[in-house]
Amino acid sequence: MTNSTAPNGTFTPGSPPPAHAIEAWLASAHASPAAVRRGWDTTARLALVPLGRLFDAVRVPAAVAHQAFASHDQSVVARRLARHLHGGPVIHDPAGRRYYALVPPGTSQEWRAPAVQCLGEGTYLGVPRPELTELDQGTLCSYWAVPVTRPGKLCQVSDVLTVAMAGGLLADEDGEAVS
Repeated sequence: MTNSTAPNGTFTPGSPPPAHAIEAWLASAHASPAAVRRGWDTTARLALVPLGRLFDAVRVPAAVAHQAFASHDQSVVARRLARHLHGGPVIHDPAGRRYYALVPPGTSQEWRAPAVQCLGEGTYLGVPRPELTELDQGTLCSYWAVPVTRPGKLCQVSDVLTVAMAGGLLADEDGEAVS
């Protein structure tokens, strides 16, 4: 939705941010944003981005996410992640069988949940191009299970913790590995 009284091309509060704004925000997590863009231009369409500056990432094993949402269907898990994490961004690494929920920087310093790990400063995360929002069965490359909707929007730590604890407890009861 655009504001008809705003100058042509102007971003208004009711309209989604331009894709380049999300790309620029993600790339700015790196000391060299150009390096991120080069990574996105490779075959993998993945860039290594340092954590701790703009966001940390909670690494959730697929078994924990699947147990939390009572499904092994990736599209079902993605929809339920989006709903329970209030649209906070989540990367899915199907080859590694993990999800990464982006949370505020510094979260890793206080994180104590046993079923999942929070990664922060000193760690790099493979971040897919922002428009990669579906699984490619041929490559199994990482993609956004829950896309970034605006620069700076992150998952709330309490929401991620709830999903992690519920899924971790259920996975433990079923004897599935959760680390």
